[in-house]
Amino acid sequence: MGIFSLFATPLGYLLKFICQYLPNYLLAIFVFTFLVKLLLFPVNISNQKNAAAKARLAPRLERIQKKYGSDRQKLMEKQQALYEKEGVKMTAGCLPQILQMLVLFSIIAVIYMPLTYVESMEAADINACIEVVQQERVEDLELTGEALEKKKQEIAGEYTEGSYYRELNLLNYVDNYETAITDKLVATGKTPEVAKGMVASMKETQSDFSILGVSLLEIPNKDGITPNWLWIIAILSGASAMLTSIQSMRHQKLTMPETQQQPGCTKWMMYGMPLMSLIFSFIVPAGVAVYWIFSNLLALLQTIILNKMYDPVKIRAQAELEYQERRRRKAEDRERLKQARLEEQRAWQMEENEKKAQKQGKKPVKKTEEPAEDGKEEDNNE
Repeated sequence: MGIFSLFATPLGYLLKFICQYLPNYLLAIFVFTFLVKLLLFPVNISNQKNAAAKARLAPRLERIQKKYGSDRQKLMEKQQALYEKEGVKMTAGCLPQILQMLVLFSIIAVIYMPLTYVESMEAADINACIEVVQQERVEDLELTGEALEKKKQEIAGEYTEGSYYRELNLLNYVDNYETAITDKLVATGKTPEVAKGMVASMKETQSDFSILGVSLLEIPNKDGITPNWLWIIAILSGASAMLTSIQSMRHQKLTMPETQQQPGCTKWMMYGMPLMSLIFSFIVPAGVAVYWIFSNLLALLQTIILNKMYDPVKIRAQAELEYQERRRRKAEDRERLKQARLEEQRAWQMEENEKKAQKQGKKPVKKTEEPAEDGKEEDNNE
């Protein structure tokens, strides 16, 4: 998460500010996600414009690919020439996308690490709290032998430095081990008052993750295959991911040249990614899945708005009509040029016939638009 701290820290302050005015973390996440999407909207407009520009060239790119598909070097040269001629830069959307990805991963860091970025707790204090909770959970286990060792490893994995959910898992057990956590903080040098204040702050954050008595810090599959209310959140997360994927793939299919489409990859993106999202939604804290739901729905709304502003499908259709119109005009111009050349040839032929007739002492041929049959000229004086 190191590189994302540059963005995560100010975003954490934003989320903390929102939490001061909203009753629970659920609404705070929604408003927070909405505001961040709003801040990134200009970047997304830039990306949409670039996609629309490429869609405008799609019909001509398809024809280039069909013509030079067997010669990759020639194909690349022709494509590059077309992009340069039309003023479209292939890398125009790279920088905005990189910036957007940095911000989005920073948002994830804020959601996953509320104690670090929202409560501004020191890493040493968080680690101390995690240490005591991990120890207390192991001591409370009523297992022996291999089952005990397996459960110890499972608990250790929840709090490892590489786990995104270590702080959320910590918050989930603050109520259970409040006294032990307070004593641990005092042992690290905190005064009792400060230690109690820190625990109270964590408990408040923990309560913010509850809605209608259901804690969003719990994992939906905590009861195995036994359904619970958190299953609804996990299923909604997968469904929202599917809606977003279908919308994205539909526009990509309509705007991307056919020769660039990869059916296998497209199907995986449409069905595989939402399925993965659904699976992960069952094995991560429900609060994370809630963020995914809001993010997916707002992304879907954003896509609809951007496509109203710059619809690549309509732009491509218009480009196809314009291309056909240009081809029709070129065909008409070629036909007019052909007729002009024929007229010029006829006029030249008549002039040559007149010259030839004058040399032979004959009257000019009045009616000869085409050369006489067998190369003979008519003689009206005979």
